[in-house]
Amino acid sequence: MTDVMLNGAQEKLRDMTREYLTQEVLPHTAAIDRDDIIPEPLIRKLLGEPLRLTALSVPREYDGMGLGTMDVCIVAEQVGYACPALIPLVEIAQLFAHGLLYGGTDQQKKNYLTRLANGMVGCYALTDEGPGSDPAGMKSTAGKTKDGWLLNGRKRLVTFADISEFSIFFAKSSPEKGGRGISGFIVEGKPKGLVFESHAATMGLRGHRAFNVVLDNLFVPDQGLLGKQDEGLRLALEILNTTRISLAAGFTGLAAAAFDAAVAFAKQRMVGGNPIIANQAIAFPLSELSARIDAARLLTYRAALMHDRGMQHKRETSTAKFYAAETLISAVELASRVLGAYGASPEYPVERYVRDAFSWIAAQGTIEVQKLVVSREL
Repeated sequence: MTDVMLNGAQEKLRDMTREYLTQEVLPHTAAIDRDDIIPEPLIRKLLGEPLRLTALSVPREYDGMGLGTMDVCIVAEQVGYACPALIPLVEIAQLFAHGLLYGGTDQQKKNYLTRLANGMVGCYALTDEGPGSDPAGMKSTAGKTKDGWLLNGRKRLVTFADISEFSIFFAKSSPEKGGRGISGFIVEGKPKGLVFESHAATMGLRGHRAFNVVLDNLFVPDQGLLGKQDEGLRLALEILNTTRISLAAGFTGLAAAAFDAAVAFAKQRMVGGNPIIANQAIAFPLSELSARIDAARLLTYRAALMHDRGMQHKRETSTAKFYAAETLISAVELASRVLGAYGASPEYPVERYVRDAFSWIAAQGTIEVQKLVVSREL
C-alpha cells in the first residue's frame, strides 16, 4: 500500500537494497548473532558499492551519495529487516555526518565527510555513564588549555568505536552552565587518553559492538571543536531530530520481518486439519499488526519528507520513533505467541527478533523521552 509514497528511483533503491542484503547478509545473520561480531570483510563490503552505508547522506561534493532523508529511510528499513545488528553502522554514520553538516567548519567537512564517504567509520558519543537520556546532566568535562582541550569522563554504548577512525565526543566545557555549557569535539584516531573500558554486551543486536570508554585527559586541539563553544547540546538535539527518523524506519523493518515470520508460520502450521491463520484469534491480531506497521512506515515517511522539504518536524520525528518502537514490541511479542514453543527456538529467527527489539528500542532516546518531546510540542 505504501508504494504510492515512492517514486521510481526510490522503488529501485528499495529493491536493490533488499536483493543485495538477501544475498550478502542474510546467510550470515545467525553466525553474527552467535559470535557477537560482524566480520570485518562483510563490513567493508557494505561500505563499498553499491550500498555505501556510511556515505548515504554525505553530500556529493564530498564524494557521498547525497541521498535525502526519505531515501535513507528506505535503506534503513531494509537493513532493519535483514540484520538489525547492521543498523548501528547506518546510524553512527548518520550521527557523525549530520554533526559535521550542522556544526562543522568547511575544513572539517572536507576532511571528515570525504573520508566517511570513502568507507571510513566515524562514531558518536553523547551518552554519559550516569544520566543516560538526560544529556544535560552529563558529568564528562572539557577543560581549556593553551592550545586545546582536555576531556575527562565516561561514555557508554559507543557503537563501533573499535573500528572508527574518528569520533564526536560531547563534554561540559562550562560545567557551571549545566546543559548550556556542553561542547562537541572531533577526536582523530585512537589517541592517548581514549581508553576502551569494556565491551557493552547486550542480549540482542549482537555483533554491533558497543563499547564503554573512558576519557582520561584526552587532548583535543582547538581545531577539533565542533560548532561553537557551549552550544553542543543544541547541536546534539538537532542531530537526533534528524537521525531518529531513519531509526524509526529500522524499527519498522524489524517489525515487518517479525510479522512476515508469523504469517508464514501461521499459514503452514496445521491444527485440526486447518492452518492456524484460519482462526480469528490468530488472523485478527495479525491484521491489526499489519495496519500498525503501515502506520509506522507512513509516520516515518511524513517526518522524512518534512525534513527534506525544510520544515520543522520535532513532534513528527518523535511521534514516528515512539510509535515505530511500540509497534516493534507488539510485532515480536505477537510473532512469538503465534509460533508458540517454536518462538523460543533458535531454529526460528523470531527468538532473535525478540532479543533485538528489546535491546534496540531505547536507542537515541527511550519511548518515554519521545513522548515527552511530543507533549512539549502539543
